[in-house]
Amino acid sequence: MSKLKNVFAAALVFVIAGAMSAKEATMVANSMRYDPAESVITASGSVHVTHPDGEIFGSKASGTVDGRNFEIHGDVRGRFKGKDGIPVSLRCADAYLNTGNDGLHTLTAKGSAALVKRAEKLSADSITWRSSGNQYSALGNVLGDFETYSVNADAVSRDGRIFSARAVRKFYEKARKITMSANSVNGVIINEQISELVANGNVVMTALDKNGNMTEGTGSKSVYSLDKGTVVVTGKATVTQTGRKLNSERIVYHLDTGYIDATGSPALTFGTERKK
Repeated sequence: MSKLKNVFAAALVFVIAGAMSAKEATMVANSMRYDPAESVITASGSVHVTHPDGEIFGSKASGTVDGRNFEIHGDVRGRFKGKDGIPVSLRCADAYLNTGNDGLHTLTAKGSAALVKRAEKLSADSITWRSSGNQYSALGNVLGDFETYSVNADAVSRDGRIFSARAVRKFYEKARKITMSANSVNGVIINEQISELVANGNVVMTALDKNGNMTEGTGSKSVYSLDKGTVVVTGKATVTQTGRKLNSERIVYHLDTGYIDATGSPALTFGTERKK
């Protein structure tokens, strides 16, 4: 979902700087303890970790000296720069970092987790990211607002180009002004734009044409295609516009022209007002 990989990558750089970077990191706190048997450092009271690329605050923290595992708790706040130099802010109750034997890193922010990068925002009960690529998941009260789309759902994840969400209350594609709600949504992202979006279960779709007129579609499934400029609604599909309602098994709505094609026993009703 957009450029969040840079957000988390920056966090990794300064949190485990000793293991990954020639730049030095500094941690200060009211008290610290080192356990040589476990090679673990713990700190409590006004914990502040600084690095040339950013800083993070919390009330207590602990981690292994090799930088493979680190956690920080208590009104966690972070400010840092991504690889592109754009400032990023992080807030959560708890943050955890783990490095696997494969060298890949997993960062999890829990408890009212929020990331802000310029105008892009992501918040959820929990956000987890892996350093293998643009790969993350967000769970619980997810709100995401990105350059070309926004989402409000119970769960959202991205693995490279593949985007998915569950219990989608609202997905909004900004360029085409399409809104969808559904039990689940799966899509493909190319150049940070939704190329295709498939919604399943209790689908409700609304779209605005170039004159601002609204079309509403409902069905068991809908498929949006950026290249084709269409939304296809199937499964007891209904499309409603001011003054008319069309029922059919398959309805194709053409976003550029407003044309509608229907197959599978279509039935058109006139004099019907669109639901408000």
